[in-house]
Amino acid sequence: MEKKYYKNLNIIRLLACLGVLLYHLNILKGGYLAVCIFFVLSAYLSCVSAFQQDKFSFASYYKRLFLKTYLPLIIIVFLTIDVISFFPNINWYNMKPETTSILFQYNNFWQLDANLDYFVRTISSPFIHLWYMSILIQFDLIFPFLYLLLRKIGDQTKKMIPCIITIILAFMSYGYFYYSSVTKDIMLAYYNTFSRVFSLLFGLALGFLHCYYPDLISSHRKKNWNHSLIFGIYLFLCIGLFIFIDAKSIYMPISMLLISIVGCRLIDYATINPNEKQFWYDKGIKSLSHISYEVYLFQYPILFLLQEMGITSWIKIPVIILLTVISSYLFAYAIHSHPKNKAFKGIKYLLGILILGVFTYGLYNYFISEDHTKEMKKLEQELLENQKLILEKQEEYQNKIKQEEDDFQEALTKLENGEADLKTLVSNINLVGIGDSVLLGAIPNLYEKFSNGYFDGEVSRTAWVVNDLLLQLKQKNMLGNTIVFNLGTNGDCASCRVEIMKTCQDKDVFWLTAHNGDDPNFNDRIKKFALQYDNLHIIDWDLISQGHNEYFISDGVHLTKAGRVAYANAIYDAIYQLYLERYQKQKEELIQNHEQQEKTKISFYGNDILLNLYHYFPEDFPTTKWNIQEYTYSSLKNQLEKDIQNEELNYKVVFAFDNSIHFNPEEYESFIELCNQHEVYLLAMNQDIISIFHHLSNEHVKIIDFCSKLEKEDFMVDQIHLTEKGNEKLSKLLRENLS
Repeated sequence: MEKKYYKNLNIIRLLACLGVLLYHLNILKGGYLAVCIFFVLSAYLSCVSAFQQDKFSFASYYKRLFLKTYLPLIIIVFLTIDVISFFPNINWYNMKPETTSILFQYNNFWQLDANLDYFVRTISSPFIHLWYMSILIQFDLIFPFLYLLLRKIGDQTKKMIPCIITIILAFMSYGYFYYSSVTKDIMLAYYNTFSRVFSLLFGLALGFLHCYYPDLISSHRKKNWNHSLIFGIYLFLCIGLFIFIDAKSIYMPISMLLISIVGCRLIDYATINPNEKQFWYDKGIKSLSHISYEVYLFQYPILFLLQEMGITSWIKIPVIILLTVISSYLFAYAIHSHPKNKAFKGIKYLLGILILGVFTYGLYNYFISEDHTKEMKKLEQELLENQKLILEKQEEYQNKIKQEEDDFQEALTKLENGEADLKTLVSNINLVGIGDSVLLGAIPNLYEKFSNGYFDGEVSRTAWVVNDLLLQLKQKNMLGNTIVFNLGTNGDCASCRVEIMKTCQDKDVFWLTAHNGDDPNFNDRIKKFALQYDNLHIIDWDLISQGHNEYFISDGVHLTKAGRVAYANAIYDAIYQLYLERYQKQKEELIQNHEQQEKTKISFYGNDILLNLYHYFPEDFPTTKWNIQEYTYSSLKNQLEKDIQNEELNYKVVFAFDNSIHFNPEEYESFIELCNQHEVYLLAMNQDIISIFHHLSNEHVKIIDFCSKLEKEDFMVDQIHLTEKGNEKLSKLLRENLS
């Protein structure tokens, strides 16, 4: 078959190249779809190129694959390793296994095993885009065998059969892709060779169709203005998909099939008329499309490096594009160009020597680097186990919190019910009343107030005989917990009072003052005496009855009917008030204890740093809520709002994130504003948090300065997770600050 040149293929290649680049720059959310066009075009060109050979040569095919595809890939990989080695702050602990997976072309499966997500718009590796090269080269390695088998079938049977077989295989692969993307992890579908080969197979089918039926195709391809219009429509359809179909869209799986079919249609219309006249812009498109492979290889390493340099976002994108294009041109010139001019040859050789030197040093760094795969896999397993443990413990925590709240409410309800029924309770207590004729006269009234009472009154009784009476009642088990004395009208006995209180040391004792008693100083002495005993309460009958002559008969001591009622009420009211104060005090103590207990509870919000840390202080902090996620600003804000609304935000709030997550001062300020009724603690893993803390200057916010205590051995190889020593150090610091 005659070798022809189709300039519109350059437009397709350039469109796909820009789609991927702008996706990586977070500009086109659907730019990842352009990879399907690359797959279709690559398989198509491989098939057409094979048909153009009189006899297919394995040696020349694999030599070309090595020189055009594999060698540039490997050189750029080791160039990247060398350049990154000059940035000590860049932590790339996966370098050894990741590079090995690229060298042996299983990177797509390695990324699956490493749980890397191509759709997470962060740059954790300079080679995360090279899953595509692994799938492509895997296909290229088996292409000769697949091509020769299909060619033999087509030559010996019917030419349409290879096309049909390839299309059937393509739809089978897509069916696997669709099923995996819907029912399983999307990355399993996206990285898996067997689920992604459908685009390549579509391109291969198109290649067989064009090569087996050139006359049929060319008769269909009569050049007219409609073809250019339709080609343009397909281009705009691609651009529309690049703009609107996000990786999380429900239309993503079907868009992968659609873009592959559109890619085939673009090639159909791009190959209608070869060798057309080229304008100045065609040459520019051709020049850019010829370095599309180098642009693809260079863009992510440059992105990875520039994110470490702190370049402002508005200038970062043009700098990345410029560096990518310049690097691609220089590299392509050094590797692929054949200049005739001596000066240009010198530049080529100089670039080649420079690339060789950098490549060699990168290769050296690769060989001397350590493989931390086992160490990090062990950490990953520990984190998963700890996460499972925390989920189990948090269920216990929820049950514990619920039980505590239920117990508090039950105790509070009992006290409130007791307070409501207090009058009934006081009326039914086992009250013992001992006194002189004043009490004796009011006994019927006392029994009305205290139905379960025992009252003993005697004319002219003094304190001298009372203790013996108490001992007799105690021996008979008749001495209740509440005792009332009306002694003092007929004199006083200080030593007797001491004996009485000794006998009643575990009782509530009420002692009435005397009104117009024989000893005018008795009331002062009994009040002073009461100060020595917590269980002795004075009922100041003398004060209560002042101004109430109607309470007394002519002697001013003994009681009238109205006086007896008032006398019994005074005793009842004194006992009721004591019980009421006790209920209120118990209620206040219960509420205060509950509030104090609430203030000991902690809500942690953080990421992986909390998973291993959990082992070190669950006993010290039994009522701690652990909220562990790879939070973003919006997800953490939503979580806080939800916890506040559900009254699940504990009094102490700790924000603890490792160096993989960063919030700016305004974001932290919004978190703290939400927690304005709480104590807030910020764990400082770096100086940025301390700067944020000084910016906030909020008295309810406290910094836990861990960065000043960190040492190199406190970190694992990824410089993010803590070693056992680091976890112990951090847990001690948290205990000191939160206890």
